[in-house]
Amino acid sequence: MRTPLEKLSHALALRREGLSFSSQFARRLGLSVRPRFCGVLLDAPDATTAWTVAWQIAIGDYRWPGLTPEPGWRVVDVGANIGAFSLWAERLGAHVIAVEPEPKTYSSLVTNVAGRRVSPRQAALVGEPAPAVRLYLSGVRSTRHTLLAKEIESGAPLREFIDVPTVTLADVVGQGCDLLKLDCEGAEFEALLHADDETLRRAQRLVVEYHRIGGEPEEIVDRLKAAGLDVNVLWDSEAVGAIGALLPSP
Repeated sequence: MRTPLEKLSHALALRREGLSFSSQFARRLGLSVRPRFCGVLLDAPDATTAWTVAWQIAIGDYRWPGLTPEPGWRVVDVGANIGAFSLWAERLGAHVIAVEPEPKTYSSLVTNVAGRRVSPRQAALVGEPAPAVRLYLSGVRSTRHTLLAKEIESGAPLREFIDVPTVTLADVVGQGCDLLKLDCEGAEFEALLHADDETLRRAQRLVVEYHRIGGEPEEIVDRLKAAGLDVNVLWDSEAVGAIGALLPSP
Protein backbone atom coordinates (compact mmCIF):
# COMPACT_ATOMS: atom_id res chain seq x y z
CA MET A 1 0.00 0.00 0.00
CA ARG A 2 1.49 3.31 -1.10
CA THR A 3 1.75 6.24 1.30
CA PRO A 4 0.15 9.55 0.22
CA LEU A 5 3.61 10.87 -0.69
CA GLU A 6 4.35 7.76 -2.76
CA LYS A 7 1.00 8.10 -4.54
CA LEU A 8 1.75 11.72 -5.38
CA SER A 9 5.22 10.81 -6.63
CA HIS A 10 3.75 8.05 -8.79
CA ALA A 11 1.11 10.38 -10.23
CA LEU A 12 3.76 12.99 -11.04
CA ALA A 13 5.92 10.36 -12.75
CA LEU A 14 2.98 9.25 -14.92
CA ARG A 15 2.26 12.88 -15.76
CA ARG A 16 5.87 13.49 -16.77
CA GLU A 17 5.59 10.63 -19.24
CA GLY A 18 2.44 12.16 -20.73
CA LEU A 19 -0.59 10.70 -18.91
CA SER A 20 -2.82 13.55 -17.69
CA PHE A 21 -3.90 13.87 -14.06
CA SER A 22 -7.55 13.79 -15.15
CA SER A 23 -7.00 10.45 -16.94
CA GLN A 24 -5.25 9.00 -13.90
CA PHE A 25 -8.13 10.10 -11.68
CA ALA A 26 -10.70 8.59 -14.08
CA ARG A 27 -8.77 5.32 -14.11
CA ARG A 28 -8.76 5.16 -10.31
CA LEU A 29 -12.52 5.70 -10.31
CA GLY A 30 -13.02 2.99 -12.92
CA LEU A 31 -14.62 5.39 -15.38
CA SER A 32 -14.95 4.27 -18.99
CA VAL A 33 -13.17 7.19 -20.63
CA ARG A 34 -10.36 7.48 -23.14
CA PRO A 35 -7.00 8.57 -21.74
CA ARG A 36 -5.43 11.92 -22.58
CA PHE A 37 -1.81 11.13 -23.42
CA CYS A 38 0.84 13.63 -24.51
CA GLY A 39 -1.94 16.18 -24.86
CA VAL A 40 -4.10 13.98 -27.12
CA LEU A 41 -7.43 12.40 -26.20
CA LEU A 42 -6.56 9.08 -27.78
CA ASP A 43 -8.74 7.72 -30.54
CA ALA A 44 -8.78 3.90 -30.75
CA PRO A 45 -10.67 1.13 -32.57
CA ASP A 46 -11.79 -0.60 -29.36
CA ALA A 47 -12.39 0.15 -25.70
CA THR A 48 -9.20 -1.29 -24.20
CA THR A 49 -6.48 -0.43 -26.71
CA ALA A 50 -5.98 3.22 -25.79
CA TRP A 51 -5.39 2.46 -22.11
CA THR A 52 -3.23 -0.59 -22.87
CA VAL A 53 -0.74 1.30 -25.03
CA ALA A 54 -0.78 4.59 -23.09
CA TRP A 55 -0.22 2.87 -19.75
CA GLN A 56 2.68 0.82 -21.12
CA ILE A 57 4.50 4.03 -22.10
CA ALA A 58 3.50 5.98 -18.98
CA ILE A 59 4.90 3.42 -16.52
CA GLY A 60 8.28 3.54 -18.26
CA ASP A 61 8.38 0.34 -20.31
CA TYR A 62 10.34 2.14 -23.03
CA ARG A 63 12.56 4.38 -20.90
CA TRP A 64 15.95 2.67 -21.02
CA PRO A 65 19.40 4.32 -20.69
CA GLY A 66 20.74 5.15 -24.14
CA LEU A 67 17.52 4.00 -25.82
CA THR A 68 15.16 6.80 -24.78
CA PRO A 69 14.31 9.25 -27.61
CA GLU A 70 16.11 12.59 -27.51
CA PRO A 71 15.61 15.95 -29.25
CA GLY A 72 16.48 15.83 -32.93
CA TRP A 73 16.47 12.04 -33.21
CA ARG A 74 14.91 10.30 -36.20
CA VAL A 75 12.77 7.53 -34.72
CA VAL A 76 11.06 4.73 -36.66
CA ASP A 77 8.09 3.21 -34.81
CA VAL A 78 7.10 -0.11 -36.43
CA GLY A 79 3.92 -1.55 -34.98
CA ALA A 80 2.86 1.95 -33.99
CA ASN A 81 -0.74 0.90 -33.26
CA ILE A 82 -2.66 4.11 -32.39
CA GLY A 83 0.54 6.10 -31.88
CA ALA A 84 1.22 6.24 -28.13
CA PHE A 85 4.97 5.56 -28.49
CA SER A 86 5.17 7.94 -31.46
CA LEU A 87 3.49 10.74 -29.48
CA TRP A 88 5.82 10.11 -26.53
CA ALA A 89 8.93 10.14 -28.72
CA GLU A 90 7.73 13.31 -30.44
CA ARG A 91 7.07 14.91 -27.06
CA LEU A 92 10.69 14.16 -26.16
CA GLY A 93 11.82 16.05 -29.28
CA ALA A 94 12.12 13.34 -31.94
CA HIS A 95 10.85 13.24 -35.51
CA VAL A 96 8.96 9.98 -36.01
CA ILE A 97 7.91 7.68 -38.82
CA ALA A 98 5.00 5.56 -37.54
CA VAL A 99 4.19 2.30 -39.35
CA GLU A 100 0.90 0.45 -38.72
CA PRO A 101 -0.87 -2.06 -41.03
CA GLU A 102 -4.47 -2.50 -39.80
CA PRO A 103 -6.84 0.03 -41.44
CA LYS A 104 -8.99 0.94 -38.41
CA THR A 105 -5.98 1.20 -36.12
CA TYR A 106 -4.13 3.20 -38.76
CA SER A 107 -7.07 5.61 -38.99
CA SER A 108 -6.82 6.20 -35.23
CA LEU A 109 -3.05 6.67 -35.58
CA VAL A 110 -3.54 9.35 -38.22
CA THR A 111 -6.09 11.12 -36.01
CA ASN A 112 -3.89 11.00 -32.93
CA VAL A 113 -0.68 12.30 -34.52
CA ALA A 114 -2.26 15.06 -36.60
CA GLY A 115 -0.23 18.25 -36.31
CA ARG A 116 2.75 16.51 -34.70
CA ARG A 117 6.22 15.71 -36.03
CA VAL A 118 5.00 12.20 -36.87
CA SER A 119 4.65 10.79 -40.39
CA PRO A 120 2.23 7.82 -40.47
CA ARG A 121 2.53 5.01 -43.01
CA GLN A 122 0.15 2.09 -43.48
CA ALA A 123 2.15 -1.12 -43.93
CA ALA A 124 3.08 -4.45 -42.35
CA LEU A 125 6.76 -5.27 -41.79
CA VAL A 126 8.00 -8.25 -43.84
CA GLY A 127 11.32 -9.92 -44.48
CA GLU A 128 11.08 -10.08 -48.27
CA PRO A 129 9.47 -7.48 -50.60
CA ALA A 130 5.87 -8.27 -51.52
CA PRO A 131 2.94 -6.14 -52.71
CA ALA A 132 0.66 -7.34 -49.91
CA VAL A 133 0.44 -9.78 -47.03
CA ARG A 134 -2.32 -11.32 -44.91
CA LEU A 135 -2.81 -9.68 -41.53
CA TYR A 136 -4.73 -11.96 -39.17
CA LEU A 137 -7.13 -10.18 -36.85
CA SER A 138 -7.24 -10.92 -33.14
CA GLY A 139 -10.60 -10.93 -31.42
CA VAL A 140 -8.94 -9.88 -28.15
CA ARG A 141 -7.82 -6.36 -29.09
CA SER A 142 -6.11 -4.48 -31.88
CA THR A 143 -2.64 -4.75 -30.32
CA ARG A 144 -2.63 -8.49 -31.16
CA HIS A 145 -3.17 -8.48 -34.92
CA THR A 146 -0.41 -10.58 -36.46
CA LEU A 147 1.02 -12.05 -39.65
CA LEU A 148 1.43 -15.46 -37.97
CA ALA A 149 -2.18 -16.73 -38.26
CA LYS A 150 -2.32 -17.60 -34.56
CA GLU A 151 -3.05 -15.80 -31.33
CA ILE A 152 0.15 -14.30 -29.96
CA GLU A 153 -0.10 -15.74 -26.44
CA SER A 154 -2.36 -18.79 -26.64
CA GLY A 155 -1.35 -19.99 -30.10
CA ALA A 156 -5.01 -20.50 -31.06
CA PRO A 157 -5.55 -20.30 -34.84
CA LEU A 158 -6.88 -17.04 -36.28
CA ARG A 159 -9.27 -17.30 -39.23
CA GLU A 160 -10.20 -13.71 -40.06
CA PHE A 161 -7.69 -11.74 -42.12
CA ILE A 162 -7.28 -8.79 -44.43
CA ASP A 163 -4.67 -8.01 -47.06
CA VAL A 164 -2.43 -5.05 -46.23
CA PRO A 165 0.51 -3.34 -47.96
CA THR A 166 4.02 -4.20 -46.84
CA VAL A 167 7.36 -2.61 -46.06
CA THR A 168 10.81 -4.10 -45.42
CA LEU A 169 13.26 -3.07 -42.75
CA ALA A 170 15.50 -1.49 -45.39
CA ASP A 171 12.54 0.63 -46.55
CA VAL A 172 11.68 2.03 -43.11
CA VAL A 173 15.25 2.55 -41.93
CA GLY A 174 16.12 4.34 -45.17
CA GLN A 175 19.44 6.19 -44.94
CA GLY A 176 19.48 5.66 -41.20
CA CYS A 177 17.69 6.35 -37.93
CA ASP A 178 18.67 7.08 -34.35
CA LEU A 179 16.16 4.60 -32.89
CA LEU A 180 14.22 1.74 -34.42
CA LYS A 181 11.39 0.42 -32.27
CA LEU A 182 9.75 -2.86 -33.30
CA ASP A 183 6.54 -4.20 -31.77
CA CYS A 184 5.00 -6.20 -34.58
CA GLU A 185 3.54 -9.32 -32.99
CA GLY A 186 5.95 -11.95 -34.26
CA ALA A 187 6.95 -10.33 -37.56
CA GLU A 188 10.14 -9.07 -35.90
CA PHE A 189 11.85 -12.43 -36.46
CA GLU A 190 11.42 -12.58 -40.23
CA ALA A 191 12.24 -8.89 -40.63
CA LEU A 192 15.44 -8.92 -38.57
CA LEU A 193 16.73 -12.33 -39.66
CA HIS A 194 16.31 -11.44 -43.35
CA ALA A 195 17.91 -7.98 -43.07
CA ASP A 196 21.54 -7.61 -44.11
CA ASP A 197 24.25 -6.22 -41.84
CA GLU A 198 24.28 -2.82 -43.53
CA THR A 199 20.56 -2.33 -42.96
CA LEU A 200 20.80 -3.33 -39.31
CA ARG A 201 23.75 -1.00 -38.72
CA ARG A 202 21.86 1.94 -40.23
CA ALA A 203 19.73 1.82 -37.07
CA GLN A 204 21.92 3.37 -34.37
CA ARG A 205 19.74 1.86 -31.65
CA LEU A 206 16.98 -0.75 -31.53
CA VAL A 207 14.28 -1.67 -29.05
CA VAL A 208 12.64 -4.92 -30.15
CA GLU A 209 9.65 -6.49 -28.41
CA TYR A 210 9.83 -10.17 -29.27
CA HIS A 211 7.04 -12.75 -29.17
CA ARG A 212 8.10 -16.34 -28.58
CA ILE A 213 5.33 -17.62 -30.79
CA GLY A 214 7.47 -16.31 -33.67
CA GLY A 215 10.81 -17.69 -32.46
CA GLU A 216 13.33 -17.63 -29.65
CA PRO A 217 14.96 -14.36 -28.56
CA GLU A 218 18.43 -15.89 -28.92
CA GLU A 219 17.90 -15.85 -32.70
CA ILE A 220 17.52 -12.06 -32.66
CA VAL A 221 20.31 -11.55 -30.14
CA ASP A 222 22.73 -13.60 -32.24
CA ARG A 223 21.72 -11.85 -35.50
CA LEU A 224 22.20 -8.36 -34.07
CA LYS A 225 25.52 -9.31 -32.49
CA ALA A 226 26.68 -10.74 -35.82
CA ALA A 227 25.90 -7.36 -37.41
CA GLY A 228 28.18 -5.68 -34.88
CA LEU A 229 25.71 -4.29 -32.34
CA ASP A 230 25.94 -4.43 -28.58
CA VAL A 231 22.86 -6.34 -27.41
CA ASN A 232 21.03 -6.85 -24.09
CA VAL A 233 17.76 -8.51 -23.09
CA LEU A 234 15.84 -5.69 -21.39
CA TRP A 235 13.12 -7.87 -19.88
CA ASP A 236 11.70 -11.32 -20.42
CA SER A 237 8.56 -13.33 -19.65
CA GLU A 238 7.08 -16.63 -20.74
CA ALA A 239 5.50 -15.30 -23.94
CA VAL A 240 7.12 -11.94 -24.66
CA GLY A 241 10.14 -9.80 -23.86
CA ALA A 242 12.31 -6.98 -25.16
CA ILE A 243 15.81 -6.61 -26.56
CA GLY A 244 17.88 -3.44 -26.70
CA ALA A 245 20.78 -2.95 -29.10
CA LEU A 246 23.22 -0.14 -29.82
CA LEU A 247 25.76 0.43 -32.53
CA PRO A 248 29.11 0.91 -30.78
CA SER A 249 30.72 4.33 -31.07
CA PRO A 250 33.57 4.49 -33.61
